[in-house]
Amino acid sequence: MIDGTYEFEIDTPMGRQSGRISLRAEGDRAIADLDAPIIGKQHVEGQLEGENGFSAQGSFSVFLMGTIDYTLSGSVDGDVLHASIKSSKADFDIDGHRVG
Repeated sequence: MIDGTYEFEIDTPMGRQSGRISLRAEGDRAIADLDAPIIGKQHVEGQLEGENGFSAQGSFSVFLMGTIDYTLSGSVDGDVLHASIKSSKADFDIDGHRVG
C-alpha cells in the first residue's frame, strides 16, 4: 500500500535538502503531491505498478532553462519509500520514511 506522506532528504547541487511526497492509490492510478528541492511543488498522476510500486511523469519550468520533463518512480516497503526522479538535466534518488 503506497498511501501516505513521506519525508526525505536528497543531495542536490546546492547541498543536502529535504522534501515531502504524499502518495495515494485510486483504482490503478497513483497520485503524488510532491514538494521537492529543484522541482518545487508538483501534482502528478501516473500508474500503480504492482501492489507497492508507482510511476508518474510531470514537467516544470526553470528560468533560462525552459521546461524540464521528469519521471518519478518508486516503491513503498512498509514505512520506507524508495524512489527516483529522472530528467534530462539531473537524476535524484529518494529514500524516505512515512510520517502520516
